[in-house]
Amino acid sequence: MSHDHHYHAPDHDHSHPLAALNAARLAWTLAVISVFLIVEFVGGLLTHSLALLADAGHMLTDVAALIIAIFAQRLALRPATPSHSFGLLRAEVMGALINGATLIAITFWIFWEAVKRISAPPEVHGGLMMAIAAAGLAANIAAAMILHGGSKESLNMQGAYIHVLGDLLGSFGALLAGAVIYFTGWTLADPLLSILIGIVILYSSWGLLKRSTSILLNATPKDIDYEAVREALEDIPHVVEVHDLHIWSISAGNPSLSAHLRLSPDCADSAHWQICLRQTQDMLREKFHITHTTLQLEPTAYEKDGRSV
Repeated sequence: MSHDHHYHAPDHDHSHPLAALNAARLAWTLAVISVFLIVEFVGGLLTHSLALLADAGHMLTDVAALIIAIFAQRLALRPATPSHSFGLLRAEVMGALINGATLIAITFWIFWEAVKRISAPPEVHGGLMMAIAAAGLAANIAAAMILHGGSKESLNMQGAYIHVLGDLLGSFGALLAGAVIYFTGWTLADPLLSILIGIVILYSSWGLLKRSTSILLNATPKDIDYEAVREALEDIPHVVEVHDLHIWSISAGNPSLSAHLRLSPDCADSAHWQICLRQTQDMLREKFHITHTTLQLEPTAYEKDGRSV
């Protein structure tokens, strides 16, 4: 007699109706950024502008970040397997983490170069710098518009969007610095505006890094109150005690919950426990938007397994 063994994925959907659109957004953005990376790098060398070189350096990390984001997007869409029972949804979070780290690294490079140029400012060609920065600004506005729609749906897309916003600020700063240098000859505008742009990028990337690290460490999502969930569970009729309650995110916007619920004898000893289970699942979905739940129902006499949480 032969036996067929089939793996059944956990009951949550790894696909997203906008996944294909997000992949197209990333691909188009990669094409736009790659072209203007070369333009700004050559322009930075010709004009001796740190603001342009900093923006080109940031664009280089953008190219890497977008490639990571595209790769992570593809991984996240793969179905669950016996070896990866949650699928590869956290590939998106890993992509966001890498993007945040590279942003911070490039920001400190900008700071270092700016400090050196403040002490010994080189001659900067303001007119050509303005023209190149204006072209870069237009490209970054186009890229930001492409990615904006997907930035609210995925931490991975948000990471790519923040990279592009940083580029947009960099191009604007370079344009402003070029105008100041062209009309006044004050070359310190170039490194000073580079520092200002770096501070803005650092602030955004630090937030992205914190959010992605929080998910990887299985922290309770910020928009869910742990104690409120516990109280809501204990308020359900026939639920005597809640223990081993865990709330975490598989990826951004995908909260999960597991808990042990002790039921009163009149519920646990009859078929009424099924009604309690349905009430609990409905409450978690409607009140806290948690749809992926694992609940262990126990009678009051059931012996705990020794865990203190």
